Amino acid sequence: MRGLLAHADLARYAGQFVWLEINYDAAENGAFLTKYGAHSTPTFFVIDPQDERVAATQTGAMSLSELDQFLDRGASAALAKRQTLADAALTRGDSVLSRQPAEAAKAYRAALNAAPANWPRYALAEASLAGALQDSKEYQRCAETAVAEASHMNRDSMFARTVVAGMWCVASVDPAPWADLASKKLEALAEEALRLPTTVRDHRDELYRTLMLISVNHNDRVSAAKWGNRWLAELDAIEPRDDDERSAIDIARVEDVQTFGDPNRILPALLASEQTMPHNYNASLRVAQMESAINNYREAVAACERGLARSPGPDMRAWLLNIKADGLTKEGKVAEARRANEEGLQAAQAIPQESMRQMYIGIFEKQLGNTGGKQSPEMK
Repeated sequence: MRGLLAHADLARYAGQFVWLEINYDAAENGAFLTKYGAHSTPTFFVIDPQDERVAATQTGAMSLSELDQFLDRGASAALAKRQTLADAALTRGDSVLSRQPAEAAKAYRAALNAAPANWPRYALAEASLAGALQDSKEYQRCAETAVAEASHMNRDSMFARTVVAGMWCVASVDPAPWADLASKKLEALAEEALRLPTTVRDHRDELYRTLMLISVNHNDRVSAAKWGNRWLAELDAIEPRDDDERSAIDIARVEDVQTFGDPNRILPALLASEQTMPHNYNASLRVAQMESAINNYREAVAACERGLARSPGPDMRAWLLNIKADGLTKEGKVAEARRANEEGLQAAQAIPQESMRQMYIGIFEKQLGNTGGKQSPEMK
């Protein structure tokens, strides 16, 4: 998305929006993240300055046409004195999506029920409904809704978004009759989405990974390898335009291999990226993850140290220290591992996003307990 925003022509929105980028790692952003319930990246909001309510929400990557539609939708919701029943229900769903996805799903369903057949935001409401059901962990309803809605949708970005939600819902459960039935239909739709030029890279990544996960869940290693290799080949063929795109490609590589695959397959590309981006702690983190995955703990620890020297925020610092502590533990360096866990606990306490802060605090406190470590006074 950074690449799209950097190169998109958004001149027609000049004067309509104040653009604000929120860094998850910055402590001063904690109140915003808590208030608006931003739990994943990227998440986009259009916020009405009059009352600070959410006028539109979109999670995940967008194409340029989706971004235009999102901004238009947000501006319309913020400026309109009256809305149709369908538009009002869609806005209501967006306003609670990040904090109450089950309520958002009800609102999106109400929007579809109230909408005339020619409503221009019908496909958006369908995709939003599937996504809200996914977020609220109503996996069967999500998968069945995605099949029903996507089957008749135009083959465009909203179609892909709907299929992605359904695929995640099938991949999130153990094999079951309803899931197997939905899976067969969704996999065919996923292959259609992968053939579309409008399917953005982040959605391609999610489609390939869910295809792999479903294969793994059915002990079908051949299919899992097929999908993984196909996605890695696509990623290898991309010439990154900038460091942001290079990082995004590396993240996709790691997520692919973590789902199913051989870390050795991607380590050369990750090491090359780290050399190309000498100040990027994310690049070091990806190397550390894969070195750890193949039990190269010394190399993993070294990669973590390189990343820690590149001034990461508390979130990324905690992640790097967790990998470092694990590597040191596996090497039998108990005292050094305890120090890494203590540093990690300090970093975790500074993470502004509450759920992530508590997650890392729990991880480090557990590790300190396992190694006989005690919290120092300043960590309480």
